[in-house]
Amino acid sequence: PEEVSFRARKCDRILSEMYIFPIKSCAAMRVSRWKINRRTGRLAFDREFALVDATGTAMRLNAYPMMSQIRPSIDFDQRIITVKAPNMSNLVLSLDCDDSSENVQKYHEKDSIRVCGNSCGGRVWGSHDATKWFSSFLGVRCWLARHYQKQMTDVISSAGTPLHVSSSVAAPVPTGKSSEEKAFANEAPMLLLSQDSIIALNSVLLSQGQRRVNPCHFRPNLVVGGMESLATASCVKGSDEVQTRTNPEDNWSSVTFKEKSLELSAVGQCARCSMVDIDPSSGMKGKTLRALADYRRKKGEIMFGVFYSGKSRNNQEELCSDDEVWIEEGDHLTCTQKAVS
Repeated sequence: PEEVSFRARKCDRILSEMYIFPIKSCAAMRVSRWKINRRTGRLAFDREFALVDATGTAMRLNAYPMMSQIRPSIDFDQRIITVKAPNMSNLVLSLDCDDSSENVQKYHEKDSIRVCGNSCGGRVWGSHDATKWFSSFLGVRCWLARHYQKQMTDVISSAGTPLHVSSSVAAPVPTGKSSEEKAFANEAPMLLLSQDSIIALNSVLLSQGQRRVNPCHFRPNLVVGGMESLATASCVKGSDEVQTRTNPEDNWSSVTFKEKSLELSAVGQCARCSMVDIDPSSGMKGKTLRALADYRRKKGEIMFGVFYSGKSRNNQEELCSDDEVWIEEGDHLTCTQKAVS
């Protein structure tokens, strides 16, 4: 039989912007240097926390646009999270322990926290003052919850009980591997977007008389740039050639940080909803989703950005060094395109 050869082209890129979202659906924290887990591909503390309503459901930005004005920041050295919002005093919480016992008693017991229909392990984090802070700003009763991970057992047992464990029994909560790896993220631990994609979208928005957008509209973790832009304003509906030029990440199977022994594997494209219409700086709504629909609709969904997860290099099951490594804006990447025959 005739042999079929496959080739996978590679291109060099630069990590131009990096963001974490300590509290799901709240404002981004831009970081120039940050820890990432090589095994999972998750940035430290990304989507570690969520605001939950009285039903145990994680609150989302498209339903509560003012969440965009809640700005959390992580301090590794002091081991604290500081949360800011307009006309509110700063809220400072420990990352290692909290005072949530009273909060857990008042919070009706839940089987789990629901994120986009999926169940995640979590527990209330912070005292009654924290609950009052978030509830006052958003105008709805809510709680700050932290994703429950197995390695947090000692801290949780001494500080309080998980949401879905009776307050009289402090037992570890079994959570699925995928939940542990991505915390409160919807699909995967990492979301990547190229500058080319933003340039192409802005050309469409301007042609429609709309304002430009920036990467934060799409809540990516990594924004990749560094090559001469191939984006063009002529985004033709249904044209695969144009899609490859304007959104090159669609065609990448992996991204490698050579100097950091870090390889991330593409999981799938990100289906978008009306959340992208919300301006992260003001909370006001625009028409970004409509512009994307003109040239990014695939099988009924509007795709923009690609999800990634971790992958050990050289097919190693265990890394010789620690799983965590620091990556920085300006790091050089090698993007491997999907093999074609």
